[in-house]
Amino acid sequence: EDATLADLTALHRMGVACRLCGQFDMAERFYRRALNLVENDSGCHSLPAAMHRNFLAGLYFMTGREAESIPLIEASLHTYITNLDGQHLYTRLTHFGLALAFARIGDTERAQDHYLRSELGGSSRLEAVDELRWSALPLKLMSLAAVKFEQGRLFESVELFRHCVIHEANEAWPGSIVVARALGNLATLCRSQGLDAEAGEFFRMTLKMKADLMAESNPDYQVTLKQYQEFLKSTTERRAE
Repeated sequence: EDATLADLTALHRMGVACRLCGQFDMAERFYRRALNLVENDSGCHSLPAAMHRNFLAGLYFMTGREAESIPLIEASLHTYITNLDGQHLYTRLTHFGLALAFARIGDTERAQDHYLRSELGGSSRLEAVDELRWSALPLKLMSLAAVKFEQGRLFESVELFRHCVIHEANEAWPGSIVVARALGNLATLCRSQGLDAEAGEFFRMTLKMKADLMAESNPDYQVTLKQYQEFLKSTTERRAE
């Protein structure tokens, strides 16, 4: 509570850390304090306030508090439309966040309306590459989540959407073991959803990050390596059928 605007980055990083570790009450305290500081400094309708408001809304969404997340996301959407425009990427992604939130509470009409406004359905699925630029990760996950949303697979769409926190974590602690493990979980998730190209890409990214952090004989590295080898074996066998 004694934190000042100079501590904003640290507050956000601690919020991300607590969220990844499942300490959601603590994460909320850090996110709320960061949002209050930004609102007092820049105003409730500023772009920085919209960004930090969406961080808090994302925490509510992933912990089953969709009804509390919706007003926050709607406020951010208004800010983005006013200060940017309806076609800006931030505006479109916020529309998609609202689509998922409304879908989770059973309001299919408003969910579909916001999904159409996001225009993510008209964008082509991003191709997997050997070395994904971290800056592209949120849009890539949103693109994949949109595909699942269109297929009516809401649970899978939400799970992909929730992993956008990995981008926040990598900005806070580039190349850390926390990020590597979260990325490995994303690779496993993509594999379970039949997203083979993305699963392979994320497995390779995880292995590269872990190789920079530890010896390849380390059990943590070996677990991911075994998962990747099993993935390659299963995809090869499916192609041969």
